[in-house]
Amino acid sequence: MSEPVIYTARRTAKSDPRLGQQSLFSPQINRTLAQGLPAEAHGRYFTRASMPEHWLGAILENQPAYREREKCVALDFRDLPDSMAVEFAWAVERQVQLGMRIQAQYTSKLTRQIALVVADAQYAHIASLVDLPREDWMRAIRKVRTRRGDPLAPGQLVALEHLLGRFLDVLVHVYHQGEWWELNVWNPLLDNRIPLREHEPQRNNLIYFSHLTTPWLREAAKWWLSRQLERGVYTWSTALARQHSLVWFQRYLDLTGCDGPHIRDDQHALGRWVQGFRQWMGKQKAATGPNKGSTLGAVQRRAAMTSPEQLYRFLFQEQEAAAAELGEPRWLRLGLQHAMLFRFGDKPTGPKAPPPELVLSDAVISRIAEHSGLLAVPKAEGGFGEEQLVRVLGLLIKTGRRISEITMLDFDPLVAIPFPDPNGHVARLRYQQTEIITDDDTIVIDQEVVDLIHEQQRYALAFMAEQGKPGVRPKYLVLGRVNNRNGDRHYPLSKVHLRFAEFSDRIDLRDEQGHRIQVSKTHTFRRTRATSLLNAGVPIHVAMRYMGHKTPAMFMHYAKTLATVAENEFLRYKKITADGRDYPRDPAEMFEALALDKRTDRILPNGYCTLPPRQSCDKGNSCLSCTKFVTDASFTESLEKQRDDTLQLIEQRQVVHVQRFGEPMTGDNIWLHGRQEERAAINSILLSIQGVRGEDGKIVPLRGAGAPQQRIDPQDGGETQ
Repeated sequence: MSEPVIYTARRTAKSDPRLGQQSLFSPQINRTLAQGLPAEAHGRYFTRASMPEHWLGAILENQPAYREREKCVALDFRDLPDSMAVEFAWAVERQVQLGMRIQAQYTSKLTRQIALVVADAQYAHIASLVDLPREDWMRAIRKVRTRRGDPLAPGQLVALEHLLGRFLDVLVHVYHQGEWWELNVWNPLLDNRIPLREHEPQRNNLIYFSHLTTPWLREAAKWWLSRQLERGVYTWSTALARQHSLVWFQRYLDLTGCDGPHIRDDQHALGRWVQGFRQWMGKQKAATGPNKGSTLGAVQRRAAMTSPEQLYRFLFQEQEAAAAELGEPRWLRLGLQHAMLFRFGDKPTGPKAPPPELVLSDAVISRIAEHSGLLAVPKAEGGFGEEQLVRVLGLLIKTGRRISEITMLDFDPLVAIPFPDPNGHVARLRYQQTEIITDDDTIVIDQEVVDLIHEQQRYALAFMAEQGKPGVRPKYLVLGRVNNRNGDRHYPLSKVHLRFAEFSDRIDLRDEQGHRIQVSKTHTFRRTRATSLLNAGVPIHVAMRYMGHKTPAMFMHYAKTLATVAENEFLRYKKITADGRDYPRDPAEMFEALALDKRTDRILPNGYCTLPPRQSCDKGNSCLSCTKFVTDASFTESLEKQRDDTLQLIEQRQVVHVQRFGEPMTGDNIWLHGRQEERAAINSILLSIQGVRGEDGKIVPLRGAGAPQQRIDPQDGGETQ
């Protein structure tokens, strides 16, 4: 059993901490790097006249402000061994391709320090930058400079260490010949083997596994998350959150010790250990952030319990592959108890709905808009110097989109509306769907939003011109300003939250009760928008589509509506039963009986279930043949889609049936009869809702009470049997 240790905070390193312990350097790969360099990049000393033109555009000292001060742009690799000169040249080329800036003066200063180190007899065996980790390089530089009687200033050492880390980050991925997940640092910017969505909000965030100090846990976590990424089960954002939450599990392992990957040899002791972890989490306090010193909230504690739970469930299911892949046969000792670490109810649940203060009043919104110009005021004049955030804030207020959807807008996200809109909408806004995937990735917008988009487009084009690329359209509309010469990096979300928090403090933003309001909690604008839509009388299904929600329960979690608004929205449509007849009860009684103002579990994708809340349903998906099913015109779109999908399914199954048996299904086929009943039911409902008339002007007749299974199907021209 491993001994418990005292937890101490560990510094996060961007470079893989195992560098220098794996013999990453390969002469063959080094020769390949040399062969891949452009012809003009083969050299040891590059001046403004001899430097490749695309390098010169990326040199920081070549920018106008630096040129006025006559800063040197030269890159000097002359004193380095051949293999290292190739590495520096290739790393510069790679950073230029990625749109990064090159600091020529500090790069040349770094190469001189590296040359001094390898010239020392103690380090003469070193042939590559990856032969030593960053810390050892800096220790060697300080030692050699001190021995020479010429130590570097602390500020210079910090700058050189940062620059060295960047070069090592670039090189480690090209030298590493194993699986991508074996590295302790996952960097999607530098390692294109990592599976990513095309538009990933957390693309700029790295995953560090060095905090997981228990070897079997660290390797298992890497293998688990890599498989989930490759299979599309997790996104990069999810993997980032899972790894971060595992740190709490590691801390408890350090505190209590364990018998190995199976945690405890005795099954009963395992249960007590897991319950001890749950109780210990309830006493932990936040170490950073606005809640520093406070007990962890329910959401954080649930995440800390969910990560090891899902890790062990995955490893139990694939324990043989894990034992073979990770070289750890003890994973074979996992039992069914490891697949269910926590009992039902053990994990805390977050709030069921947002508190009232998370819906902003009109007065607060007006105050935010009134002072938003402060974000664009230059820093020298007391502002924030963030012109883009003024428009980001305007889009948050006007559209209610997620902050990631706004910062990741395409450069040209506007879609024309072919016909005039009576509600004043002039275009549609296309956004990236990063959380919930729906059929429609656009929303209608007014002229004010269009003006914000056009203004930001002008800013983005001017930014690309500053990068030496006039006329080039960037990938994103809202751009990060650092190391983004290609325009393919959106404004970082972390910086948005930081600046908005500072903005809230600067203007002392408070609600009518004097409570502080943080603009950095950008989801507040989304909840406010959802509530405004409902309170303005917008039908739920329309508001759901606008907000990008798939279910009423999901939508109602965000919206805080007036009770009368919710009831009026329900009562405004005539209620229809499953066989197309008018619902016989008073809809107001139905609303009160089902408590639809307090719960959403009786709201179906295509209607309502009138089964009393205390009863449970045993019919599965057979709603259209159930006497408890009721719907109305607000579900017309869902019903039409269900009818079309059913018809398409029938056609597909008929084709398969003919291929297998040589003839189509007949009307008495039990499966086909059920689908025809569903289609007929939907047609009856739609006819009753829409009041469709025949060519002679008469309403198409519907069967009344007493014949619920003898429906008229107008597509067949007769009754279903």
